[in-house]
Amino acid sequence: MHEDSLIPRQEFKKEPHQSVAWLLVVLTGSVFLTEVLVMLLLTALPSLPRLTSVLLDATLLSALLFPVFYFLVFRPLLRNITDLKQAKDQLRVAAVAFEIKDPILITDDQANIVRANKMFSHITGYRLEELVGQNPRILNSGRQSKAFYEKMWQQLLRTGFWSGEIRNKNKEGHVNPCRVTITAVKNEKQETTHYVAIYNRM
Repeated sequence: MHEDSLIPRQEFKKEPHQSVAWLLVVLTGSVFLTEVLVMLLLTALPSLPRLTSVLLDATLLSALLFPVFYFLVFRPLLRNITDLKQAKDQLRVAAVAFEIKDPILITDDQANIVRANKMFSHITGYRLEELVGQNPRILNSGRQSKAFYEKMWQQLLRTGFWSGEIRNKNKEGHVNPCRVTITAVKNEKQETTHYVAIYNRM
């Protein structure tokens, strides 16, 4: 995976999050308004013993506020816990898949290396710390033209996918022909965040 042409830098926007201040205002306002309604209801009833009035106030307040707390607090919290568990499971699976026998290289959207698996380090002779931050062009053997890489990137930027033969060189300068499959990783806004390259030695 090489880059001889610049990849347009993309702006990444932070996802909007529910404001904690807004949530506090809504909950506080709900409690206040509900308590006012309950007190108005109690004043409309015949005089009740103090203990009965307190218990009725608490019961009505709890019953009326339960849906508010359920939909604004409990359900989102439960959803977040479920999403977190699913994310951990996916990370666990991804960690296992990442160390498969095929060499794997991951770059950011600017084609700067952010991660490589052990097999990639093994076939290239580079340690991970030597690879991180580098551009994959350090593997360029000079056996393929600039036009080849320009065409590769045009297809990758257009379709998010490219597959073909690349003749890379390792750290010692030996040329290793590989079948490479490159896939663009996109976020929920369909913006490219990473590129994943899987190498199959020939």
